[in-house]
Amino acid sequence: MPEMENNSTPPASNPLSDEGVIPVDRIDLIPEEELRNLLLQTTPKAMRDLDMIEKGVENFFLFNYSPFALAKFEQLQFLKPADLKYFEEKNGFVLYQYLFVSEETKELGLANVAIRPASRRADQIQKIKSACLAQSAAAFLQFIVRRDINLADRRSAGELRDWVIRQYLNTDEKGNLLDFQDSRNLPYSMRNVKTLSVESFLQRNFKIREDILTSLISLLSKKPNEIVGFLSQIKAVPDALLALEKRGNRPPLLRLHLEFHVIQPSLEELVGETSLDTKKPNANEETEMEILFELFIGLSRKILMSLLPGEQAGWIKPSGTEQGADFLRELSKHPAFTSGKTWEGSDIFLQAFEVLLSSMDSLASLRKESLINLAFSDIVIRIRESKEPLVVDLGALKIKDSSIQAAGLTKTEVLDQVLERFKTRNDILTREKVTGSGPGIVALALENVISSFLTNKERRTSIHALIRKNGQPKGIYAFLKDVVEGVDSELVIDDQIRLSKAIADWEKETEKQRLKAIQDSKSILVKLLEWILGLFGVNFSPSPKKDVEPADEFQSSKQSKKSTSSGPSAEPEKEAPKKKKSLGVLVGPKEKSTLIPAKVQKAIDYVDRKNNGIIWLDEVVNASSSPEFGKDKVADLMYYDQKRRYIEIRSMNSIRHVFIRKELESDSAWLDSTLEYLENVTAKKPEFAALADTLRKFRDE
Repeated sequence: MPEMENNSTPPASNPLSDEGVIPVDRIDLIPEEELRNLLLQTTPKAMRDLDMIEKGVENFFLFNYSPFALAKFEQLQFLKPADLKYFEEKNGFVLYQYLFVSEETKELGLANVAIRPASRRADQIQKIKSACLAQSAAAFLQFIVRRDINLADRRSAGELRDWVIRQYLNTDEKGNLLDFQDSRNLPYSMRNVKTLSVESFLQRNFKIREDILTSLISLLSKKPNEIVGFLSQIKAVPDALLALEKRGNRPPLLRLHLEFHVIQPSLEELVGETSLDTKKPNANEETEMEILFELFIGLSRKILMSLLPGEQAGWIKPSGTEQGADFLRELSKHPAFTSGKTWEGSDIFLQAFEVLLSSMDSLASLRKESLINLAFSDIVIRIRESKEPLVVDLGALKIKDSSIQAAGLTKTEVLDQVLERFKTRNDILTREKVTGSGPGIVALALENVISSFLTNKERRTSIHALIRKNGQPKGIYAFLKDVVEGVDSELVIDDQIRLSKAIADWEKETEKQRLKAIQDSKSILVKLLEWILGLFGVNFSPSPKKDVEPADEFQSSKQSKKSTSSGPSAEPEKEAPKKKKSLGVLVGPKEKSTLIPAKVQKAIDYVDRKNNGIIWLDEVVNASSSPEFGKDKVADLMYYDQKRRYIEIRSMNSIRHVFIRKELESDSAWLDSTLEYLENVTAKKPEFAALADTLRKFRDE
């Protein structure tokens, strides 16, 4: 048997691995020769499945850490799950799982995958596991969004309580339904509350592995900003982030016990109906968590009634939730209940009950915070969607009065809290409103400043003042920047040209209004005197207003126009900072620029998509399938591309001619994922190694 080469390797770079979310793998997989010898013990055709597994990892890195590229169990033709498990024990493969949402049914599903990088490195396996966990978290967050909608519909229809009770699987070990009223069934009924947990749901419906479930629960119990950071390694759908936004700064899962987590109520569930339709009846404001708490109260009441002698149980009220703390205290000190003999799992029940009790105590303040979060988020969304400054006052609050009152607040208190939160935002420009009664602000999203200035001619002065009010003394001039054709995108260049023209028009209009105001302020006698003197060539027109802005603002405007019109040949007045050396030749001479024919462009785009940004010239020629476009012709077309989109990596020309899109040169994430892909290409060709060396040297410079 070949010598083992599974030396220790550093753990993968994972922001949450140190916190126990994913156990760290430190052993590389066995060499390929050793694995192939083991595979021959099954069937020679198993080599095909091995190639498919390695190809899946190759595609994982090729498609930006996509778990969907990995080889699933059902795609393998010759290796059965039992075989895969055997080879995993021999350290030949790694088996893993991830959750996904079906595009057809929109239902949650589970994929079982086999992992083996051609590099065999433990740190790359760790990256794949991390991406699979991120995918599982994103899928479960998507599920939560759909679940929130389902709960809202059931609450509106008055069916939420019945639905929650149905999720409580009150059965014995044989699956027989238990009578909740029979005291002999109470030990089973108490243990069955765990069926309401997220752990029970995932294990029952998907048979998810214990270690993966633990990692997923640990991740989803963290703060939203930590979860967002973890999800950034994959392309998460917007709904996943929406589930986090709907819970403010609270984790998606609430831990009642180490083995018992429930889904936190969303902002909408906490604040109730937010519609302004006064004719619409108020829905029941009770949340799923409150119904769950009432279930614990009901069970605790019945357990105490069965444990305590009749004369000691007279204090127990037949209904209501106000005795929750008393029930918890009595159960915690009763030796028959806490011993765990008859009442197995009583420790889990008591801890979950305690957390729920404290959650109910803080529900009032949480409702207030959630309502304010919801009101603030709604206004921020409208500010970002608005292309002009938006007034934020009492009229801007779109929360129903009954919901505000249910949270114990007034509309003025909500507005005060919303306005206070704007003070911490640096992505939204604000100033105090000057018209109307009552407090309020005028707000404009920083991202909309240029478009707002371009479209709102009559409000340009106020937009300029708004920018200056927020700590930028140059006002609208701060948004002018030097641009260079061929480097900056056409959209940026167009916006800068339009902004320069709009500023020039605004300056002329402002000066015209100033001169008119001066002229209007003069008396008839002065105007007559100036007219008479004007006949003799004496001019009394007011001198141009000295600009109150910094002296270089108008120069910046002119420089912007000059750079956009003259292109790369324009020489900057100041020496530009030294830029990093380019990966290759960026563009050909402008005077020889050419337009790439549609057929060739289609072939280039196909190869670009197929190889995630690596554009092999010979593949473009083959894809175009035309004798008119040989290698030299296509290379010239890309080199002299009129739109300056491609970089030719000249150092590769003697091995295999290759181009990349120019924006990828500065994309560190693309460089990292491409290097990992090149290290795991199953067809070990010299051009892949050469390109990897070139990219690695460029990245490390």
